[in-house]
Amino acid sequence: MSKLDNLHNPETQDTSYDHVLRYTSVFGGVQGLKMAMAVLRNKVTSVLLSSVGMGLMSVYSSISEFIVSSCNFGLPLNATRITGELFEEGTAEQIRHSVNLMRTCTAWSAVLATLLCTLFSPLLSYMFFDHDWRHFPEVMLLIPVVVCYLVAECECSILKGLRQIRTVAVIESVTAVLTIFLTIPFYLAWGIKGVVMGLIACGLASVVAHFYFSLQLVQYRIMPFNKSVLHEGIPIIRKGIPYVLAGIANSLVAMAIPAIMLQTESLEQVGFYRAGYALMVGYTGMAFVALEADYFPRLSSVCHDRDRMNATMNQQIDVCVMLLTPILILIVLFMPWIILLLHTEEFLVVNGMATIAVFYAFFRCIYLPAGYITLAKGDSLLFFCMEVLFDVIFVAMVWVLYRAFGLTGIGIALSLGALYDVVCALTVYGFKYGCRVRRSTWRLCLIQFTLLCLAACCAYVAGSSITLNRLAIGIPIFTLSLAFSLQMLSDKSKFLKRIFKR
Repeated sequence: MSKLDNLHNPETQDTSYDHVLRYTSVFGGVQGLKMAMAVLRNKVTSVLLSSVGMGLMSVYSSISEFIVSSCNFGLPLNATRITGELFEEGTAEQIRHSVNLMRTCTAWSAVLATLLCTLFSPLLSYMFFDHDWRHFPEVMLLIPVVVCYLVAECECSILKGLRQIRTVAVIESVTAVLTIFLTIPFYLAWGIKGVVMGLIACGLASVVAHFYFSLQLVQYRIMPFNKSVLHEGIPIIRKGIPYVLAGIANSLVAMAIPAIMLQTESLEQVGFYRAGYALMVGYTGMAFVALEADYFPRLSSVCHDRDRMNATMNQQIDVCVMLLTPILILIVLFMPWIILLLHTEEFLVVNGMATIAVFYAFFRCIYLPAGYITLAKGDSLLFFCMEVLFDVIFVAMVWVLYRAFGLTGIGIALSLGALYDVVCALTVYGFKYGCRVRRSTWRLCLIQFTLLCLAACCAYVAGSSITLNRLAIGIPIFTLSLAFSLQMLSDKSKFLKRIFKR
């Protein structure tokens, strides 16, 4: 019996709170490892190649990510969704066919990325290298990096859809560590020129690691010129176009906010904004990546059953809110120290923005489990409309609130934008798909939101100084939030009870 015929086992079919907590912990650890390796790699790069090497690595990574997001046509999402559905209801032969179909579509997207990178390399050089088109040979050297990213994304999505979550965690951990050992030799041997070679080596390592496990399930086979396969693939590509357009819209928003600020402020203010944004959006976003890795495949497999879909969504909201709220309270209380740890004293001006923006992270705990429903349903057009509508409203809020309150206004806009996302998603998806948040989940959210509000008010009044009053009020709030989370999760899960006994 092949591994594909033995997919349905107690581990892959477990959807209990124990399973959710276990793999949330696992992927939280993986994201922490990836963050630590990224910090270490940046440190090594800055020591060996100075700030020029850091800037070059950032530019090359931006170009690669831009091309990948422009050419993947939402194939990773569709691969997870389709294989997740087949995991629940399909046969082994149907899974093999769908995997080969996705790999064929990915192969064509890699060909498209290669052509775009070749044809537009002078333009990309002009855009990313300070209006200098002569760097186009270096841009063309990124073609292997882009192809590796596309292939690795596809294989990772297939593994997620087939519930090989433990395998995905192992792959991400191994590739995170390998990035250090694969880049340092090139930096030492070739200096600045070794940056591209290091990226290529990391991309190849990721592909090899994913293939090592995914090929044990389904042998690699693509049919790029098979008419029936192409006929099946075209609707998938067409359905993925709104995902690409939504990504472009989000990129335009990322460029629009600094442009709004530069109308009245200097580049220094933009730097402060990016630092505050990274604190409450970038770093907390890594936690949501950890939560998504296991959640989206589970949701995709039950999205056609309304009761099971709602049970899965509410379960994920419960876990997100219970796990992240105590952490958010702790972050808010020690925000000035965190800023000083990551930056310098002059960056303390972002304390107010980051403190107010903590509600952005809290509302995302509610929005994301609901927001993934449209992705699990494959309704890409609705997803695009929701994303664009949010982008327009968010930019308008930033425009108004930044002029009124400065950087703190952007923090307010982030939190209000996330609240808008919650209201809009639950209204639209409730009407269209019948998704509902149960009363017990709302009760948990309300209690933790109240505690977070108290902590944020305490921190905002105290400003950028760590005072005894701040800690005297804040620590009991954190303790209450943590105790409540542990109590609720232990009531629902044997996983925590086993840990407490040990």
